[in-house]
Amino acid sequence: MRTYPHHLTTDLPQLPVPSLEESLERYRTASAAMYDAAGEADVNQAIADFALGSAPTLQHTLEEYAETMAASGSNWMAEQWLERYLRNREPLLLTSNSLFQFNLPTASTGVDRIVELLQRIGSIHILQAARETPPEYDDEGRRLSMDAWATFNGGIRTPEVEEDIWMRAGTGATYRSVGLLYLGRMWEVPLTGSEGKLLAAEQLRSSVEYVLSQTEPALQSFAGFAALGSGVLALQLPWEAEENRSLYTRLTNMLFTLTLDPQTEENLDTLKRWAFQPGFAWVYKPLSYLVGLDNQLIAASVEHSVLEAGTLATAVRRMQSVELDTLDAQYDEHATRPQELIWHGVHDDLNEYYERAMGMQVQRVTVHHPEQFPDDISADAQAQLILMIAQQLTYGHIRAHNQCCDMRHFRAGRTETIRPVTLQAVNFVNALVQGGATQAHLTAALAAHQDWIRAAKTGKAFDRHMFMLHHIGQELGGANADIFRQYAHARENFLATSTADSPDTILRAIVPPTIEDGFGVHYTQIPSGVEYVLTSTQNTPRAEEFHASIQSAAELFYTFVAAHTPDIIEE
Repeated sequence: MRTYPHHLTTDLPQLPVPSLEESLERYRTASAAMYDAAGEADVNQAIADFALGSAPTLQHTLEEYAETMAASGSNWMAEQWLERYLRNREPLLLTSNSLFQFNLPTASTGVDRIVELLQRIGSIHILQAARETPPEYDDEGRRLSMDAWATFNGGIRTPEVEEDIWMRAGTGATYRSVGLLYLGRMWEVPLTGSEGKLLAAEQLRSSVEYVLSQTEPALQSFAGFAALGSGVLALQLPWEAEENRSLYTRLTNMLFTLTLDPQTEENLDTLKRWAFQPGFAWVYKPLSYLVGLDNQLIAASVEHSVLEAGTLATAVRRMQSVELDTLDAQYDEHATRPQELIWHGVHDDLNEYYERAMGMQVQRVTVHHPEQFPDDISADAQAQLILMIAQQLTYGHIRAHNQCCDMRHFRAGRTETIRPVTLQAVNFVNALVQGGATQAHLTAALAAHQDWIRAAKTGKAFDRHMFMLHHIGQELGGANADIFRQYAHARENFLATSTADSPDTILRAIVPPTIEDGFGVHYTQIPSGVEYVLTSTQNTPRAEEFHASIQSAAELFYTFVAAHTPDIIEE
């Protein structure tokens, strides 16, 4: 039985259920950007049929369910959203796990670097193990849901035949351990002692030195077969064999794992290898950190069913601020030495996985805006418009984007979806490419984007709402309505985009596409523009051309903005 989600903040505002009328109207306007006149008429008819058919019953059921879930400390989408992740049978590294590169420099490299990282990272995890994690607030001073912080106490997602389950780690901070992966071998290393405090630096250093002295590579990678995905692993269940049960319990109870990679360069190739190649992380742990021994590269492979990037960014900020000179640590003479964990009776065939992983493509594109760039064009708006222009230049049309919006200020909140491809944005992009764009076009596009942000932040966007109406319709009838089956282009994620609210913590990320022929896009605001990291598969059409088009798209956009900057400022 599932043990997640943990509802650790049950008194936040209740997530509202959008009215049926406002969601269907927003869906209608979003669809208008996707279809020609005939297609738009068909969508409007499908919306009308749904509104007059099963929609009122589904909406009433959802509203009743929302009240019940709010009383339990949850909300009306949390359980089903988690279930959607846990039913993924595909390899997680290729479909839902993300790799985030951190800004977490250390004073030195080698052994001292790993000790410092264990202190910085470990301090934050130990707080959660002791249930002492400080509250988190957003830029507007609103207290945020602490549910995702439960992942900092360890635990593990365990493959099952139809739906994976989450297993909690043991409670408390005493005698907690972490896993160090080195040369394919996994070592359980003590992190805290009898008082629940971080072990003294000399004890951590002794453990790290011991692991690094074991220079014989693994005969079989400890973590390699975790890449195969639940569709394969749920049929094998090697952790249920008697000789592996104790090992799996220890793996579950680890606060996190840390992979020590002696062959890294501070470049995108290393990040791509960490993101997709097997053996660098036990991909079902909520947080697996990966570090270069001889440079400042550090990233985390995140199992995404519970943890969102906003929580992770806050954790990194807190890691940055750990005062090493005043750490409350202890020397525990009873702390164990590192112990190697070895699977018994596990035989993996990774050939098919390697073939798919080799098809994953990652590109970084950086665009620079003029020095006098208007402050009132947000980083999100410029990033999304440039992506739309690049689509138009590459494909001759624009498919839907999703843009994640933090909604953790609601009870059990996670993210909501902004739909940047509005009719106003498409009109601007088409006019810009054809040479006829005006200031009015851009103003309308920016206003439409801002309207979507307001809707998402107040819980009034349509994606999660439509998801739940469809989910309930599978039980009550209505899931086969045309609005769900035939006319869903407005809910497509050709570009699944995300960003970090704080680029001083998360430098960049590799995010897999959510559809086979699409792109995963992570963009980061930099002082002079935007950096994109785009991930695609071998089935993504004209991917290289799209990458190249981003520079041309940015030049078009920034040239237009520069020519109209006085007008934009007056607006």
